Amino acid sequence: MSTTPGDPSGNALTLAESERARWPKYDAFAFISGGATYLDDIEPVGTLHMAVVRSPVARGRLLGIDVSQALAMDGVVAAVDGHEAARHLAPMPYVQNPEDIDARTFSVPALAVHELRWSGEPVAVVVAESATLARAAAAVVRVRYEELPPVLDLDDLGEDPFRAEEQFADLVLAANDFTQGDTGSAFASAPHSLRSTLRIARSSTAPMEPRGYLASWDADGRLTVHASHQQPFQLRWELSTVLRIPEDSIRVVVPQVGGSFGLKMTGFAEEPLVCLLSKMTGRPVKFVESRAECFLGGGREQIHRAAVAFDDQGRLLALRDHITIPVGAASTSPGWRMAYVTAATFPSAYDIPAVEIRSRVFLTNQPPWHSCRGYGKDTAIVVIERLLDMVAAHLGLDPAEVRRRNLLASSRLPHRLPSGYLIDSGDFGALLDRALSLANYRPAKGTRVTTPADDVVEGVGIAFEITPEGGGHPAGPLRTAARPTAPAPETATVSVNAAGRVEVRSSVTNPGGGNDSSLALLAAAELGTSRAMVTVVQGDTDRVPPGTGHASSRATAVGGAAVVLAARDVASRLRVRAAELTGTRPDRITFVDGRVEADRRPVMTLADLCSDLHSATGASELVATRSYTPRTQRGLNDSEEYRYTYPYVSSGVYVARVLVDLATGKTTITGLVAVHDCGLVINPTLVEGQMHGAMATGAGLALFEESLSDDDGTLLTSTFKHYMLPRANDLPGMVVEHIETPSPNTLLGAKGAGEAGVGGTMAAVLNAVAHALGPDCPPPTALPLTPPRVLDLLAHAQRDVEP
Repeated sequence: MSTTPGDPSGNALTLAESERARWPKYDAFAFISGGATYLDDIEPVGTLHMAVVRSPVARGRLLGIDVSQALAMDGVVAAVDGHEAARHLAPMPYVQNPEDIDARTFSVPALAVHELRWSGEPVAVVVAESATLARAAAAVVRVRYEELPPVLDLDDLGEDPFRAEEQFADLVLAANDFTQGDTGSAFASAPHSLRSTLRIARSSTAPMEPRGYLASWDADGRLTVHASHQQPFQLRWELSTVLRIPEDSIRVVVPQVGGSFGLKMTGFAEEPLVCLLSKMTGRPVKFVESRAECFLGGGREQIHRAAVAFDDQGRLLALRDHITIPVGAASTSPGWRMAYVTAATFPSAYDIPAVEIRSRVFLTNQPPWHSCRGYGKDTAIVVIERLLDMVAAHLGLDPAEVRRRNLLASSRLPHRLPSGYLIDSGDFGALLDRALSLANYRPAKGTRVTTPADDVVEGVGIAFEITPEGGGHPAGPLRTAARPTAPAPETATVSVNAAGRVEVRSSVTNPGGGNDSSLALLAAAELGTSRAMVTVVQGDTDRVPPGTGHASSRATAVGGAAVVLAARDVASRLRVRAAELTGTRPDRITFVDGRVEADRRPVMTLADLCSDLHSATGASELVATRSYTPRTQRGLNDSEEYRYTYPYVSSGVYVARVLVDLATGKTTITGLVAVHDCGLVINPTLVEGQMHGAMATGAGLALFEESLSDDDGTLLTSTFKHYMLPRANDLPGMVVEHIETPSPNTLLGAKGAGEAGVGGTMAAVLNAVAHALGPDCPPPTALPLTPPRVLDLLAHAQRDVEP
């Protein structure tokens, strides 16, 4: 299903089906053949290697660091502790002001100076001639400390997060409340209500390539940093702030990246430390984290105490969720902000008159959260979708029908959520109907379907997902106390040389998903040329215009729009020159397959036209730079101005089928179907690749992935042997289709396609397992549903039926 995209500028994008062909990624062969150049492949002559000395305890007073034994080792060049680093480096800065989301700020040094806040916190760095030697030297650095009792689990704070808020005020990082209507009266008068507690475990990202940085200074004092990163301009700003040097004296270069998933944003201590050590030693310094170091960070851990009120037909009357969120130690990484997004995403795509969301974010002595794909929206979806299945089971209704009765109708869009987030567009009923048809869904009323083997049961689960994308986090009415916010622009420069070759320089980066192919497609479509004639440059702050890099699924919807506008400017100049040469009106000139046509008659090649224009006026005529900012939009019933947040919202329906082995507790996913709406689909191959990856992530989080620590806070899941990512044979063949309802807020009508699928798949798999276990089992209360947790549910059910 496809419709014509809306276009706020009045210049409609026209992409023929042939132009939306399934282009493979530009550099796919380089990646699959091992020819890609990653950060660790770059090693200038004389490069030194940095290793990090980390806190051995989760909480303590730091009494001293002894680096003498390390410095005595042959090949060790330097060692720096927190006191020395603090003489050279300012505290780590926040990219976005925490006060915008009612959170506290902290002064966070690159290296610990007086206190130890988490097991693994950087306390010193060592630089040596090789990475192996640097790690060996770091291992002999002596850390003197006085250990203190850590806060590792929010159970330590008690069951009531709001009583804990008063008792442990120094641990409260943020308090976010979003309300709508009178939930008290709704619960008091509702025919039915249900309560559920759901714990979502801490988990991590696991990119193929961990983080890495290489810093070097030239003779003029200019710093160049190569980084496996997704936001080079934010990294440049951070380094400028911490190193106290001008931004224009720093160049950040991002080579090919082996995945990011939110991990590779700013806020990590190693970023300024490699720069400091390079300056101190006068040589290039590289840091590449180990897999164990990569697993230190985490996110998503939340405790939801939720309740829903509803009538006899399954119509939701009220939703209440009190959320407790431990985000680890204070950090300037944007990861902890996911807690705000979780609360702000409720109640998803459902029309619920009364809503009360109260979120309390606590500091603990766990590693700080880093950003994770799904960015908090995923966990909100899991909770609301679990509640809907519980409503269906309570009333004996089909879970699909309960959703259908509560989904927002298209006539209700754009719709403002209680937080202020705005759902811009969508056709939720069509998504649901198509997904159910594609999955051959049959009404499931809570009865368990057994396979021929009596100890294996089958279940089916569905979930609806919305994913706010494309912007920042602050939301709510724009009142005196609230700072205005606006969607960030992206910028592109498009140039054409005398031979007709096109170069696109974009402010958005490509952390592995292939958005460069989409940018090339858009430029080629506007200029009537082939992909082979387009080169895309990204990730070099000296060569590309400033922008946000890569975050919030905005690379194509926002960055692509900038490319289209710049390419249109160049095409317009080419048309004017072609009109002069042919005596035809400019609006009768078209570019097709590298040809210039006047009134649909070929008159010259595009290369000949470019050569002529270069000779006549110079190269400046064939260069254009344009920025693009998504438009703002009002809700249907807005009575006041709102702070702008996410400009578009993608949506989708997910259907999962599972088999659960009652003897072992093992769950096998046998089917995953998704029907997704990300607006205009520019490149189906890339969108479906993104969906497959997100669905794999959601399946892993539902069944396998969990970051675990022992009683003293030491990480236990430090390798892939212990942190259980889904393997290829743990996943079924995935079926993905699209419905296109273009966003009215973007030039292309496109929405995001990078974060959607995580929460929807998590929820669908969770609901499928609950359906398989049947009504005699208590509802799941924790994710992931590992075999021991499934067996525990079965044991509870067995105890309940015993006389």
